[in-house]
Amino acid sequence: MVFVRGTFRVVFNVHSLNTEGAVGNYNPLVRVFVTGRNKDTWEVVETYAISGNMLKHWHARIISEIAKAKNLKSLPLCEDCIRGVFYRTRLRVESESDMISKCVLDDLHGFLCTETQVRRESLIKLSFAVPVEERIFNICSVTHNRVVVDESGKISKEGMMPFKNEYASGIYAFAIAMDLKYVGIPLANPNKNVINNSDRKDRAKIALEALGSLLQGEIGAKQARAFPIAKPLQALVIISKYPIPAPTHAYYKDYIEDTMETYRGLITNGLLGKDTIEIHTYGIKNIDISKELKNIIKQHNSIGEMIGDLSKKIDEWLE
Repeated sequence: MVFVRGTFRVVFNVHSLNTEGAVGNYNPLVRVFVTGRNKDTWEVVETYAISGNMLKHWHARIISEIAKAKNLKSLPLCEDCIRGVFYRTRLRVESESDMISKCVLDDLHGFLCTETQVRRESLIKLSFAVPVEERIFNICSVTHNRVVVDESGKISKEGMMPFKNEYASGIYAFAIAMDLKYVGIPLANPNKNVINNSDRKDRAKIALEALGSLLQGEIGAKQARAFPIAKPLQALVIISKYPIPAPTHAYYKDYIEDTMETYRGLITNGLLGKDTIEIHTYGIKNIDISKELKNIIKQHNSIGEMIGDLSKKIDEWLE
């Protein structure tokens, strides 16, 4: 059994990863309200965000590309997922097991067959990405020109078509939860493996691999002309043999201390064994490691190194 819970802080500079559609010639970014601390009080403020729907779509798309590149029998893709059409399927599916065997992406990210009402819940959940509680972000609008040409290649009567696009820069936080225990297993009948354990491990590991691309900014719209100037700052990922609570979201400025206290308490009270959990970190310095967590915390020098070590635990723990 394997459960993965992670939360992250990433710098996204000059991004326009999630817009709400044009208002005239103006393209605004998605806005949401969040609750944060200002000294001794809590305030609700408006900020800019990248939706969980956007993050989930790109995680699925990256998995699809990895599966196509690896070209393994354990990583099949249905026709829709090869094309990048996710969740609803045009295939007539008579059972959850049938679709699991046909498509790694429908196994990991779920699906819905509207014709037969057969569905599978996603094993992978993603939060919105929002600027951190310290409110380290800013936004600007940039004017662009779209040139309209006629059949001869000359500028047509419409001429130049100016439009404005919003761009934001800041430190963003998001979280992910992956119930990898159920890879290759129908949720409607969790005592039945549809595929063998080796294939299940291949599928679980590419779910982790795809996470690396999200952390480098491959997560939203307008990448062709505004690929975000991204840099992962901090990563905190917990992998366990048993269901575990999620870490405190990296949106909060004290998320590291809160998270460590949560897992220390679970171990101290015997609710988790030290041999059933590991805490993997990147970019987090000066962690106050209590004796209960001394051999559980694994600190890494790169995101790639962290994902590699987590993949090794998949090989050891996924049964």
